[in-house]
Amino acid sequence: MQAGNAPSSLIYRLVALGFLVMVLSTCIKSVYQVYFIDLAEHFSKGRAAFAWSGSLFMLVTGLVSPFVGLLSDRHGPMRTVLWGTLASGAALVCAGLFDRSLPVFVLAYGVCGAFGLAAMTYVPMGVLVDRLFGSKNSGFAYAVVTNGTSIGFILLSPFWLWIEPQIAWTEAFVSTGLVLLLPASALVWVAATKADAAGFGHMPRNDEPKLSAWQQVRLDKGFYALAIGFFGCGATMAFIDVHLVAFWQDASAPRSLMAVSLSSLGVLELISGLATGWLAIHYKKHVLLTFFYVLRACAMFTLLSPNPWVHTMLFAALFGASYLGTVVLTSMYCLERYGRSIKGQAFGLLFLAHQAGAFVSVQFGALSYDHFGNYTPVILILSGLTLVGGVAARCFLHSPVAVDTKASQNCVTA
Repeated sequence: MQAGNAPSSLIYRLVALGFLVMVLSTCIKSVYQVYFIDLAEHFSKGRAAFAWSGSLFMLVTGLVSPFVGLLSDRHGPMRTVLWGTLASGAALVCAGLFDRSLPVFVLAYGVCGAFGLAAMTYVPMGVLVDRLFGSKNSGFAYAVVTNGTSIGFILLSPFWLWIEPQIAWTEAFVSTGLVLLLPASALVWVAATKADAAGFGHMPRNDEPKLSAWQQVRLDKGFYALAIGFFGCGATMAFIDVHLVAFWQDASAPRSLMAVSLSSLGVLELISGLATGWLAIHYKKHVLLTFFYVLRACAMFTLLSPNPWVHTMLFAALFGASYLGTVVLTSMYCLERYGRSIKGQAFGLLFLAHQAGAFVSVQFGALSYDHFGNYTPVILILSGLTLVGGVAARCFLHSPVAVDTKASQNCVTA
């Protein structure tokens, strides 16, 4: 069903709910991020040993992303988001209640929570805006929805930093899980029901692809360029999600400066996400993608500075400016090159690369700290990875898709 056949009020409500879900999704990683050192000490593990729980979370998020894309394509994005809120809420409650068992924590947060986050965020939201708005306006709409993560940084990150000394991690996990499990899931269930009734749910049979997503993308060199860039994107984002606060704490950065930096990162993320949606309409996307990866590399280099203002505020400004640009443009490339019928699955495959980078980054960051007493080696490698992603985008994404997938026939028009 095309967006033009649905009530505009429903479309705007779905966008608003998608935005709210993206805000709430930041809590899933924030509670782990701010309590990372407490969790490691609680389970009597060093950072490297305990970081496997975060590494597993990142890896499973990637492994299930193609499956999440398939669910979104076949059963509708809002139905997929509902499964995500239920899984995430149950995972956090379980991890908090069974706090004496590390295996339970790892399975709950690292597996069930990972599926929940994947099913709540970028992949299904990309499918949602494509079905609501079509190819022309999907970039800007996707930027609006995914900027919920920006609000999460702006409003919730300082909150988590403030509350961390006040309550135990078990209370934080359980309370966050209950919010996702009850009110959030109820809202999404109502929206999913209305989306199904309006035709945004199950894919019509005549739209189902004849070939699998992998068969359609594997011969396109542009897909591998996107995957290389997204690998570095995921690696840098994971470093922020897991190790940044610990890095700042080791550098004795003032708590107030850390809070302001995280909020600033969110503000710049908000601005850059919206700007990317507009810029992609007027400028060449491969040039924009190259710029954002180079900017990301510069941000990582600032962490090597001994000046606390440089490795907090300047880092936040540069990283925030690049944060959503890479995701929005990659989503747009998926729709443009592979079409609506396999957009979710193609984006899911790229998120597998994204989370593979995240997995490596989380664990290598912990090993770097345990062996060298600092994060310098991993910061240097992450800077280089993002530069490689920029080169790949500049060299291999300037031409249309190289294989005839006939996917463009499935693109919607607003």
